[in-house]
Amino acid sequence: MTLHVFAPRNAVVLSCVSPRKRGLVIACGFALLASAAAQAQEVATTDSAQTLDKVVVTGIRHSIETSVETKSEATSIVEAVSAEDIGKLPDISIADSIARLPGIATQRVDGRSQVVNIRGMSEQFVGTTLNGREQVSTGDSRGVELDQYPAELINAVTVYKTPDAALIGQGLSGTVDLQTIRPLEYGERRIVVSGSGEKNSFGDLSADSSDTGYRASASYVDQFANDTVGVAIGIARLDSPFQEKHYKAWWWADTDAWGAPQDGKPAGAVALQGSEGWIKSHELKRDGVMGVVEFKPNDTWHSILDLYYSRFDQDENMHGAMWTNDPWWNADENGVGAVSYSNIVTTDVDGVPVITRGVLNGVQPVVRNDNNTRDDKLYAAGWANTFTWGSWSLLADLNYSKAEREQSTLETYAGLLGPQSIGFELSPGQGFNQYALPDLSDPSSVHLWDPQMWGHDGRLENSRQEDEIKAARLQLTHQMENSDWMRSYDVGVNLNRRTKEKVSQTYFADLLNDRAPATVDPALLMSPTSLGFVGMGNLLSYNARDLLSRYYDVRLSESNDDLRKDFTVDEDVDTFYLRANLDMDLTERVRLRGNAGVQYVHTEQSSTGFNATSDAIVGAQTLGASYGDILPSLNLVADFGDGWMVRFGAAKEMMRPPINYLSADSSASVSEITNEWSGGGGNPLLEPYRANSADISFEKYMGPASYIALALFYKDLESYIYQDNMPWDFSGYDPDGKTPISDFGTFYTWKNGTGGYMRGVEVSTTLAGDLFSDALTGFGLQLNGSYTESSIDPDGPDLGSSTDTIPGLSKVVANATFYYENHGFAARISERYRDKYRGEYSSLFGQRQYRYTLSEKTVDLQLSYDFAETSRLSGLSLLFQVNNLNNEPFRTEASESTGTGIFLPEEYTEYGRQYLIGFSYKM
Repeated sequence: MTLHVFAPRNAVVLSCVSPRKRGLVIACGFALLASAAAQAQEVATTDSAQTLDKVVVTGIRHSIETSVETKSEATSIVEAVSAEDIGKLPDISIADSIARLPGIATQRVDGRSQVVNIRGMSEQFVGTTLNGREQVSTGDSRGVELDQYPAELINAVTVYKTPDAALIGQGLSGTVDLQTIRPLEYGERRIVVSGSGEKNSFGDLSADSSDTGYRASASYVDQFANDTVGVAIGIARLDSPFQEKHYKAWWWADTDAWGAPQDGKPAGAVALQGSEGWIKSHELKRDGVMGVVEFKPNDTWHSILDLYYSRFDQDENMHGAMWTNDPWWNADENGVGAVSYSNIVTTDVDGVPVITRGVLNGVQPVVRNDNNTRDDKLYAAGWANTFTWGSWSLLADLNYSKAEREQSTLETYAGLLGPQSIGFELSPGQGFNQYALPDLSDPSSVHLWDPQMWGHDGRLENSRQEDEIKAARLQLTHQMENSDWMRSYDVGVNLNRRTKEKVSQTYFADLLNDRAPATVDPALLMSPTSLGFVGMGNLLSYNARDLLSRYYDVRLSESNDDLRKDFTVDEDVDTFYLRANLDMDLTERVRLRGNAGVQYVHTEQSSTGFNATSDAIVGAQTLGASYGDILPSLNLVADFGDGWMVRFGAAKEMMRPPINYLSADSSASVSEITNEWSGGGGNPLLEPYRANSADISFEKYMGPASYIALALFYKDLESYIYQDNMPWDFSGYDPDGKTPISDFGTFYTWKNGTGGYMRGVEVSTTLAGDLFSDALTGFGLQLNGSYTESSIDPDGPDLGSSTDTIPGLSKVVANATFYYENHGFAARISERYRDKYRGEYSSLFGQRQYRYTLSEKTVDLQLSYDFAETSRLSGLSLLFQVNNLNNEPFRTEASESTGTGIFLPEEYTEYGRQYLIGFSYKM
């Protein structure tokens, strides 16, 4: 007899975020105490209860119960997310699902969740594996961009917060393991197809944008040959529109302090030195394929072949206006700038006068029409074979991972031919500022040319990047059948060979006829784009690539910064490990389990890059380093019965430096005056971040879908990597015809230095309504909050920091989910909150930049209905979903540049709401 209990597929989040950040954690703590009091109402299981052969639970109950079981049964301190049904994580984004876990936050890029930060540390400190195998990244360093992995093809995610000696590719902050389905474990045939339409609330913001898209997926799982062969296949297609309304203040300063006053500007007043506004549309297309073949003909041999492929294409169009109005722009021979002020009004900000209203005179706004394309391909394959004889087993695993990225960024410039006056009204707080610009949409008066005097009329950069891992693993396991304290032990080795290569070319586009300004053929124009949200009016708009061959002469032109983008980094990482799996009865009531082990990790790294002068390559170089680390780890779980557990973890950890830090690129030369070497660039000699950590977690489990937990963690980073001048051996560099007085000089680069602590507290609970009363059956609540702090100075221990956090550190992170599911109906509302933090983003011309990102509260909503088994539509589910329900903006701020100590708004960007309506059908 089989009883199917069908619960709705989707659940919902309610935030415990309050304006007072520490109060948020306290509030969550009170929620935990309240749930503990509810233990008295647990429903006892009676002997008269009917025994059923099998209960199949799907939907949110299945997801929560599986996740809670994973957490409770783990020997490490972990968090888990499980699919509600085959190929269905609770969110449409893997990053969103992970970011709902305690102590974890997501970083939004272009309006979507892309990478995660664990316990206050950026994505560069996070290890990511697929079925236990280290993954490459499509970005320029180690941080894996999770939007490359369709949620429809991932069955579960486990986040390890404490190290395990047998876990390969571990991160310093944590390790995210993505897991695909195991068809023999699933145990039945299942076919699922789903589809949904998608719409952005902004509508079509420009003539070349789209506000509609779709998602579609199909999965098939089956078993053959008396359940000795299992097959799982999944495909997923995404065609998603993302749009944004963007404003940014370039920088703020009182230029009087630098001896550069401007006409009409009050003495000592802080002024905005440049602005930009734009509309940007992204068309994202992603195709994902997952395949698993599992073969277990007997108890001796078990073989699993995993295959994964993803292709992610992004076509981005931007239409905007921008300008500089600093005192040095277009200055005459006496250093007097072209821009002046009139009708000025100032506002007091923390005792400092800030110009917030007036008119800028002599400005020449540039109209930008840009197009950026990106084509990412991700491959992963793994073949694991386990051979078992008696109490011994041998795992042999071969795996391969490769990422390719081809990227092209094109920008073109246009504008009115003469200086302009711009009225402005700024807010010292967050929001869209307002500007009054002349008409920038008239085809007869807006010309293609270089209004901002950048020295070229357009710029094109093409880059190619490839990241590849080849790895092999052997693990011998022995089951200790007669031991009173050890369940088993593992001895293993993992050999990993990784190569990351990047090549970039930069071109300048100059207008034909000696860069003479030109008007655009009306046949090539599209409808003007409105920047009314910032008062900038309409803009002349066109497809930049359509004009490239017709109006421009494109020539290769690379500065030393461009030349230095080319690099190759090789890493050979050999990991040897021993792990004892512990299981013993300390008393009649207390059971102790866990593991104790040690890794020895030997690393050889090298990089080949260029030494570039101002406009030429004067030599290539290959540099590298070799080092070894002994990493002991201990994980213990004391099970006191009745659901009470205490977990303890202690370990020595390490994380290799970000790959782009290891580039051998440099710009170095011999001074013509002192004949001494100096330069700057990457550092292939870097050693890892190293830390000692301790964790403790107090947990109470109350049935299959309810628990409360309080966790404390502490990391002592013995080393941290920051930028500084350091002595450098230039003997491998080309002096370009000069004779240095020594091979040694100074080099500005990344270097190893002292670190500091990371510490924090996490509280979390999952509560089913029937834990309190039968009247609340179907209701549920998930809450978690964390507080994290650090003593690490991100700019180095001796330099004095202009920032107060390391990248990725939000002191307060909180999530809440409130859901209801019963009789086929499900509703879920979710909110994620993260405190302000120092984020790392791609910046101008592909460089990396740290920016002060303000707090975010993102709300999502899901409604669904599953038709009952007795219905003629059995197996069909309907879904309505809204992502970013509150249209939460992305906000950053910048410190004023002349030492006043005040912070002023920098970027304010809105992405709109994403509406989805769709279905899922399972057979």
